[in-house]
Amino acid sequence: MNAPRRASLAAAAALAALLALPGCAPRDTRTTLRFWGMGREGEVVAQLIEGFEREHPNVRVIVQQIPWSAAHEKLLTAYVGRATPDVSQLGNTWVPEFAALRAIEPLRPWLARAAFDSSAFFRGIWDTNVIDGQPFGVPWYVNTRLLFYRRD
Repeated sequence: MNAPRRASLAAAAALAALLALPGCAPRDTRTTLRFWGMGREGEVVAQLIEGFEREHPNVRVIVQQIPWSAAHEKLLTAYVGRATPDVSQLGNTWVPEFAALRAIEPLRPWLARAAFDSSAFFRGIWDTNVIDGQPFGVPWYVNTRLLFYRRD
């Protein structure tokens, strides 16, 4: 066999070996969840993921931070494009709109399976996620905002 032909065969064999490597690598069998966190919360939630994954070793969470200024449009676009995240932060004033579009689903069956206790939440914020008796969201924090001004 001549040298150029041997070199071509060696190169082809090396390429075949390289292409086969990904098939030999161990597969990640964990469930992957895509989480969209909005604004500053998107930064902070990433710090919580390590502990969550340690407690749930079969779950991998990928966090994408979305600015609040783009969140509403991005969520609507993702819904229309059938590319919504698995878990997302959602402004509670958006819950009725997304429920009407059927972009979010009632959580009662999921909460029942988890033996979830809604009484552990401040009733006022819990109720912002309930439509016609069906919960569509779970609050993850509550804060108080106020408006003030200086008279001078």
